[in-house]
This record gives sequence, C-alpha cells and structure tokens, in this order.
Amino acid sequence: MGVRSRCRLYKDQPGLVAASYLPGGDLADALRAAGDWSAKAKICLSFLARVRLAPLYVLVVVGIDVILSHAVSAEVRSQIVLANSTNVANLQDHRIWTLVTSAFVLDERAGVVAMIPLLLLLSVAEVLWGWRRLLVVFFASNAVTSCIVYGLLLTGVRGGWLGGAITIANDVGTSYGSHAVGGALALTLPVRARRYLVPLAVVVVVVPLLNGGTFTDVGHLLAVLLGFLAGWQMRRRPLAGHLHRPGQLRADQTVAYAFDDVTRARAGLITALRQHRPVRLDDAAVAWSDRADRIHVQETRDMDAIDGTLAGAAWGVVLGTFVGLPMTGLVIGAGAVAVVARWHDAGLSDTTVERTVHALPTGRGALLLLTDPAGQPALTRALARTGGTPVPDVDRNGVPSDQDPDQDQDGSPGSGRT
Repeated sequence: MGVRSRCRLYKDQPGLVAASYLPGGDLADALRAAGDWSAKAKICLSFLARVRLAPLYVLVVVGIDVILSHAVSAEVRSQIVLANSTNVANLQDHRIWTLVTSAFVLDERAGVVAMIPLLLLLSVAEVLWGWRRLLVVFFASNAVTSCIVYGLLLTGVRGGWLGGAITIANDVGTSYGSHAVGGALALTLPVRARRYLVPLAVVVVVVPLLNGGTFTDVGHLLAVLLGFLAGWQMRRRPLAGHLHRPGQLRADQTVAYAFDDVTRARAGLITALRQHRPVRLDDAAVAWSDRADRIHVQETRDMDAIDGTLAGAAWGVVLGTFVGLPMTGLVIGAGAVAVVARWHDAGLSDTTVERTVHALPTGRGALLLLTDPAGQPALTRALARTGGTPVPDVDRNGVPSDQDPDQDQDGSPGSGRT
C-alpha cells in the first residue's frame, strides 16, 4: 500500500507494529502455555512436522559428497568442484548456474557428523519461518554473497591488488547460506537470547578476518550481514515473504475491525498475524486519525523505499553478474526498485484505509485485513477477544453502508466525527 498525494495518509515506521510479532511466535506461545517438560516436548515434536526442506537438502548434499568421495577419482572430483565454483573465471564466462550448484558441492569430504549442525540449524529455521522463507534466505543469500565476493575479487584483480590465481580458486559449499540463516535466526528467534546471539554471530565471522582471513571469510561476514537484513525484514514485514496459492485476493475482500485505541488495534494485529497459517492473510495494516485529521498507517506487507533498496540491490548485483558489472548492477537496482516501491500501491488500497478511518471517531484504531472470506469467521472470533468489532463496509464518503449519512455512529444526528 503506497502513499499517494490525494490521500492524507502518513506512513509510520512499520517496525512499531511488527516488532512484538516474530516468526515462531506461535511456538513460543505454545511452549509458555505448556506445563511440564513432557508437554513442552510434545509441542516441539508436533512443530517438527513443518520440517521438509532442511533434511531433503542435507540428504542431497551428503549424497553428492558420497558419490564424489567414492565413485570418482580425486582428479575428477577436483574438476567437478572447480566447474561449480562461484569464482571469477566461472562467473566471467557466464556460468551463472554455479550460484545454485555451488551450494550442493563440498570442497573436501565431509563426514555425516559434520552435517548434523547444518541439519539442526536449517530445521530450526524451517520450524520458525516455514520452508519457503528458508529457501529464499538460504539460496538468495548464497547467490547474492557470491556475486558481491565476485565483484570485490574482480575489482582487486583489475586493480592489481590481487594475483590472477585467485580467479580460479575453489568457492563451493554450504557456508554462505548457513551463515545467512544463522544471522537471520539471531534476529528472529522469539526469545530474549537474541540480544546475545546477534553480537556472537558478528564475533564468529570477524575473528577470522582479524587473523588474516581469506576471501571466503569476507563472504561469511557478508552472508551474516545479509542474514541480519533478512531477519530485520521478517520483523518489519511479517507477511512479505508469506506465499499463497495462485490467485491474489481482491480489494473488495478487505475486512476491518474497530478498537478503542491504537494500542488495542496493534494487539489485534499480532493476534491476526498468528492466525496467518490456518487463515489466508495477504495484507494487514493498523490505521488511525489524529486531531489534525491526518491518517496514520502502519503496514506489514507492502514495500517502502527501504525495502525496495534492499530488494533492488540484491537483484541488481545478481543481474549485473550476467554482464560482468555486479557492483554497478547493485547500485542501479537499488535506486530503481526503491523509486518503484515508494510509489507502487499494492495490497490494501489507500482509498479503503481512508474511508474506514473516517468512519470512526478520532482516536479509535482500525485494523484492516485483506483475507479470504472463508477465514473471516475465525479472525472475528479471535479479534473479539482483544476488543475488536467488525466495521461495516463504507461508501466513498466514509459512511458505513448500514448507517444514515445524517446520523452519528451512536444513532443521533451530527457531523459524523468527534
């Protein structure tokens, strides 16, 4: 939902709405409500049913490693590793597929025990985020990190600061993706421990650099930073990465709920967000008006200029790699998508928000949801416990469809706003 000049809307910091909702919040609530340790164990086991991608990916990596270790010679293995490396030579020759295949090939033989930490890390992320977000964070971060490292190495070689041998160095493995997932988890775990995990994640990747690290260590640092950005985006835009069945919801499937104040509306938003698995929820926003008749909106899905900059930079550096100009693509992509995101109006429309808020007295909060009609009864029951009451459809003048335009909302004649 963008901000247009025709609407007196003011987009507030979305983090103020979503900060108290974190991916995995439903698991944290269930564990807090559980009694003894056996009950907590049963809850954890039930949530493990969400794990699908993590064991499949680790199994494929282990299988490929076993084949390369036992079915082919050491020379052939070296050739396969080199052919799937995201090094300067391969990416300059437009072997773009290595941005994906490099995450499935290991430089050296790895034991099964060495894969257990990776499996645990990815499984925790999948339980908290779902497999789609894990897929995006792991593989997108692996690709973007590889492209940035490629751009830095290419600049170093062309400037004479690095030797030409580095252009054919091996650069494969799961480390870029796993470091990004670890960084994202550090910011999104619904526990207080994240205040310690974030600096710990930074220390883990900075110490090798202080001890004369390689370009791979630089990649690990970049991957963790990308993970931080991904985790930050999950907190700011908890619905942005939630993919649905084919077919988008229409604007006329918007439902609104009124609350006594903005604080209660935000609490209602958190309740609605935690219903997003069983209920199809495409967009959500809290809105209210102040005494100056300005409408303030806090959103959970649509991109703003900051989101556009980050997304554009990621796409730009990958597309720029196709033509050998990754860093130029990063800059151009960041600027172009930021402009588009700033003015693009998607999801909940500005007009719907304006009409709904103008139908309420000043100071009351409104929660607007773009949701499947089949899920509305469940949402209404859940939001009723937080003080939310459904708002009737409003016409273009901001008057509820079941209300006389010449009456206040209490049934008496008046101007319509207090």
